[in-house]
Order: sequence, then C-alpha cells, then structure tokens
Amino acid sequence: MRPRQSIWKWLLAVLLAVIAVGVLVLLLRPAGPPADLRDRVEASLSDWTGGTVRLPEPLSVRYLPPSIEGAFSLSGAEKLPSVQAVTAPKFRLTLSLPDLLLGNVSFSALRLDGPTLTLKPGEDARTAKAVLGKLTAFMAGAPLESVRIHRGVVEPATGQPLLRKLDLRLNTRGQSGALEAVGSFVFNGEQVTFSMDRGRTRETEDGQSSPLTLKVTSAPLTARFAGTMQLGDELGGEGRLEANLPDIRRFLAWVGVVLPEGESLKDASATGRVHWLGPTLTFDDGTFDFDGNEAVGLLALTAGPRPRIDGTLDFETLSLDPYLSGASASRANAPLFDWVLLKHLDADLRVSTGRLSAGALQLGGGGLTINAKNGVISSEIGSLEICGGQAEGRFDLDLSSSRVEAALAGSLADVAIDSCRQSLGLGVPITGSGTVNADVSTGGTSHEELIRGLAGTVAVTAKDGTLPIDLTTLLSKPDAEATGWSEGAATPFSELKADCSLSAGHLWCQSFHMTTGGQPVSGAGGLDIARQTLDWDLRMADSEASPDADDPVSGTEPGITINGSLTAPEMARAPAADPEVAVPEQDTEKQ
Repeated sequence: MRPRQSIWKWLLAVLLAVIAVGVLVLLLRPAGPPADLRDRVEASLSDWTGGTVRLPEPLSVRYLPPSIEGAFSLSGAEKLPSVQAVTAPKFRLTLSLPDLLLGNVSFSALRLDGPTLTLKPGEDARTAKAVLGKLTAFMAGAPLESVRIHRGVVEPATGQPLLRKLDLRLNTRGQSGALEAVGSFVFNGEQVTFSMDRGRTRETEDGQSSPLTLKVTSAPLTARFAGTMQLGDELGGEGRLEANLPDIRRFLAWVGVVLPEGESLKDASATGRVHWLGPTLTFDDGTFDFDGNEAVGLLALTAGPRPRIDGTLDFETLSLDPYLSGASASRANAPLFDWVLLKHLDADLRVSTGRLSAGALQLGGGGLTINAKNGVISSEIGSLEICGGQAEGRFDLDLSSSRVEAALAGSLADVAIDSCRQSLGLGVPITGSGTVNADVSTGGTSHEELIRGLAGTVAVTAKDGTLPIDLTTLLSKPDAEATGWSEGAATPFSELKADCSLSAGHLWCQSFHMTTGGQPVSGAGGLDIARQTLDWDLRMADSEASPDADDPVSGTEPGITINGSLTAPEMARAPAADPEVAVPEQDTEKQ
C-alpha cells in the first residue's frame, strides 16, 4: 500500500507543477496588442472624466501585478469638478485579473505619482463651493474603486500653486455612493491632514443627502464634524462641530484675510450644533471661548474677502482689555484706528453680559449692539451698569476712508464720580453722584485733528459731593493762592450744574453754578483738551443779592481764578470786578 500511495503523491505533485507553469506562462505573456489595450483604457477613462485621456509611449503592461504603467495626461474634463487638466509623469492603473484573462478591461485602482492638477479658469463661485459634493458624485460613478495621488500639486490656470505635496487616497467602496478620503497637503506654508467618510447617498426634496464625518488637523485649525452633507446647487449640511483656533489672526491670514497684529483673538474654540450652506456656517446654540471670555448663543460666520459675523451672544463676564490694547500698541505711522478689528470685518452682533471690564474700569451687566459694514461702525449701549449708575447711548465710527468720522450721543446717570475718575486715572479729585449728557462729534486724519475737530454739547449735574478747592481759605485773605487741588480742605456742595460746549478742541463751560453751604458759586471757564490746561473764574454770591434772583452772583464779591495744568493748577484770590466794566465773552476758537 505504501508504494501505491507514493506514486499518487508524485503524480499529484507533477500535475500541480504543470498547472503552475501554465498559469505562470499565461500571466507573463503580453496582454494582447499594447496599442489595442491602450486604446480601450484611454476610451474608458475619457468617458468617465468627460475629457481626453492620453497614455503616451512607453507603456508597460503586466500580469503580476495586473497593471498598466506609464505617463498620463487628461484635458477638457467636463465631468471632473473644477479641474481643467491633469498631467503625471507616472501612473499605474491596476486591472482586474479575471477580466484581463478573459480579454476584457476593468479597473480597480488608479495611482498618479507627482501629478499637476490645473484648475479651470473663471470657475463659477457656486460650483467652487460645491467641489466636494461634485467630487463625491463624480467618484460614485467611477469605473474603479480607489484613486491615489502621491505628492501632487494643485494650481490655478495662472499664478502660484494652491496646494503642494498633495497625498490623497479616495475609495468609492464598491460604487455604493459612499466615499472615503484620507490625505494631506501643504496650503500657504502649513501642513494639513484630513480624513473624510461619506456614507451612501439618498435622494431628498432638496437634492442628495449623505452622512459625513470629517476631521481636519493643522497648526492654524483643528476641527471635527459629524453629521450629514447636502448636495445641491451649493454644498451644505448640518451636524455637530468642534473647532479650535490657537490664533484667529493667524488663521485668517492663512486663508487670505490679513488683520493688524495684536494680542486679541487667541485661544479660540467653538462647539455646538451647526448647519452650513455655501460659505455660511451657523452655530444654532454654540459655546464659544476666546481671549479668556466664554459665551453661549447663536453665531453665523460667512467666509469671503470681508468675513462677516452675525449673532446673539451672552457672556457671564466680558473683558475688553485685549481689544483696547491695540490703540497703545499701534505704530506711530500706522493708519488711524487701523487696529480696530471691525474695520476689517462686517458684523451684526447683539451682546449681553453679566459683568464688563475695560482696564481698571469695572462695569456691571448690560447689553449692546454692534453693526459694521465696509468700515462704518455703529454701536448702541442699553442700560449698562457703570460706577453705580447707568450708561446709555450710541457711538458711530466711520473708518471707510483715511479721514475718520466719529459721533457720540449718550448719557451717564447717577454715577459715583470718585470711583469712576480713579478707574479712568483722572487727576481731579472731585466726589459726588453725577449725571452727564453729551452729544459730540469729530473728524480727522490724526489724533491731533480729531481733538481739534471736537464739537458738540456737554451738560453735567452733580449732587452731594466735594470740589477739590479750599474756597474758605482762598477767600479769607486778599493775597491767598494755592498750587494743585486740595483734598484735605475740599469744599462740599449740595448741587452742581454746568452747561458746556465743545469747539476747536476746547471744552468751554459758559454756565457753571454750585451751591455750597447755602451760598451759590457761579462762574465760567474752559479746558484745552490737547494741552490739558484750565482757565476758570469763579465768583461767590453777592451778600446783598436775593437767593431767588436769576443770577445772584453779581461779581461785586471777590472770586477765584484757576489756571494752568489740569492735574496741578494755580489758584488765586481775585478782586471784585468793577461793575462798570463789561466782561468779554470767552473766545471759543481759542487755541
């Protein structure tokens, strides 16, 4: 029995060897006439792309592995979105071995090494926005399952390359309408890696919809999205998005929108449910962090040469310090207000906060609206708590040209004067509760011109406070004088009123009345805003005048002059004026 079993083993081994040799010979022989095979491959790829595919000589055809290798060129691809032409010094098209043995041609994979993809000139903007959707639809109808691009370049019809070192693997997963994409590229000097998994497409009333998972990683941006994608005239979708931007200015510069340098817009993140259509991405109920501030609400971002921001945001606390520091950090020769972010963006925002801070000024809760378009900015403040009182008003700023135009109309009601002036660093130690109503405008191309251009009205009222002037001492001696404000011997008042006007950089208060110790004090004076100097004349009430008179201060009593630096003025007792000599009016145009 053993010899007979050994004979059968040898016969089986010889048979298998013969079969193997036959298969090997069959596989290694040329796959038919190369010209015929090339024509069939070119025709199939041309039909798929809607263009003209050329596979020039030399062309290699192999069975192990079953493939065609050589150079590749594609032109006039009508079905391929946004791409006008593709050239590659080397390609490899993997064929189906069973079909090839039967004399048929079918593909399983295409690899392009070092290709150059040239974009179509004048591509319609709406089509460009839907490139991803058109690409997935294009790949869904591919006569192969995968496409691999290695170290490719994407460039416009004219100009510098858009993408470099493009490595991309597309998999149609059996032409089920699904698509997987994994790869990386260099865009504007930054390395980007990404992965995308698009599920099977289904028809909807608005077009086509498919599940989508997308991840993008780069130094300027890291983002994850999971949801659905809508394919129509424009690319859209909805789902959950998590995005992190270490520096928003760097990100915007990366995509072509350059903002002035600054310390704001750092450490930003956004998380929430989103929907997008074309260039607009909207967080319906998102959470946002930037510059240490956290907000919740609705936010819509629209990409473009001038990005646009629309939204309603609620902050628990909001610090304005990062956005105000640009004023002091800007270069001396920089355009006026170039650091203002809203000069470079369009916006329509409604903001509310439980607490607001700006430098040393700590504010309470309140709300404001901000609108900006093409450099024209307007903001309205409603019931903002400040220094124990309320602020309301409107501020307009036109930065659309080299000449800046600004206007402010508003009021501060019942503010604690001392705490406010300390927070603002003002050197006049006046106390009390005050109200200010202002309607002021200006214009110019420099800070000096803006100051000289100030015009408008300012009305001030205060009560139950102190004025840093020792009236008793100054009026008790004919030669009395003092330098600087007096804090230790300040004069208390029950009421103070001043009606002032702004003109040519001067604040001129033509009417000043103060009640102290039952005796009125009146006067007039001005402030040179640029030089920070004072020129005032105060008079006590006439001892014989009736308190009910229209102007109980007749000038027959001695008065006080205040002149010099705002922080440390010179004060002196002034003799009683000669009633026969008329007092000339203040020149409001005085420089």
